[in-house]
Amino acid sequence: HQEEDEPPSAVEPTPAITLPEPALPKPSSSPGSDSEDVAKRKNHNYLERKRRNDLRSRFLALRDQVPGLASCPKTPKVVILSKSSEYLQSLISAERRMAAEKRQLQLRRTQLLKRIAHLKGH
Repeated sequence: HQEEDEPPSAVEPTPAITLPEPALPKPSSSPGSDSEDVAKRKNHNYLERKRRNDLRSRFLALRDQVPGLASCPKTPKVVILSKSSEYLQSLISAERRMAAEKRQLQLRRTQLLKRIAHLKGH
């Protein structure tokens, strides 16, 4: 793979030459090609708008789950992501602490049950 990755200087000029080509006007191959292009563009715009709206609604839903952010309607996406990450880490830490406490309480319970059984035996 390194041999393929090494000559990027030989590969770079090719995209630079091909980039201007899409900007050139297309020759009209059929009379309906303009209407097809308009339909494709409208469909693309619709799908892109739908994608952006879906992404926006998911960010808002995430924001509403993070304590302290639900009351901030203009929260930037980067803040939503960073605060969500911090909140998730705090939940993970709390879960680990509670699991350790649960193990300790189960051990204490077992010890107390053994002591009760021992005292009943005397």
